[in-house]
Amino acid sequence: MPQLKNYREVGNFDLLSAPLNPIGAFDAEQFKKDVRELLAEKQDEKFLAVDLTGLDFVYSDAYNAFIMFQQEMSSRGGMFAVLTNNKIIVDGLKKAGLDKTIKVFSFEADLMSFSLHAQAPAQSEETVEVSEPEAPAAVASQNINSEIKSASAERHTGSHRRFTKSFNAIVKDDKKNQKKGLDMPFDEEPSSARTVLFVILLLIAAIGGTLAFLYF
Repeated sequence: MPQLKNYREVGNFDLLSAPLNPIGAFDAEQFKKDVRELLAEKQDEKFLAVDLTGLDFVYSDAYNAFIMFQQEMSSRGGMFAVLTNNKIIVDGLKKAGLDKTIKVFSFEADLMSFSLHAQAPAQSEETVEVSEPEAPAAVASQNINSEIKSASAERHTGSHRRFTKSFNAIVKDDKKNQKKGLDMPFDEEPSSARTVLFVILLLIAAIGGTLAFLYF
């Protein structure tokens, strides 16, 4: 009769079911045997985890087994993890100082998420090798040079420029306007002199008329 499979694959991890002794406690010795059988079956095993869901506590012999397999997985370039959301077990791992070396996951989804993030760096490196950032930089440089050449071509002077009025022409027009303004008083002097002369003649005539009236 073939042996039943006591683990399942979750992401990069092979998640082993927790073996129990007759009183319902975690059986550390049976767990060691199960792990050894799995490692014999998968000699390239790197990511290993044990499912403690449903258990309220584990004894110190379980901690010793966890430490042993964490060291072995670490030497292979992988890790050993524990799946549990029980506060008593988590606190026990922290008191034993195992939380610094053994990864603790609360749900299987966390195992899957960790596995996906662990694969991300390798994918990003492949993307960097395929990408060619030099081509966009060259195009941008050519565009800048063309814009500079175009701008310089528009700024150069020559007879073919199509400006309606240049800066020098505006200045000359201003000077002409100023000159005309200064010349206006002299242009108006003859008319002013005639007006003054006409007023004087009227005054003389009026005085002459008054004297003649008084005389007669």
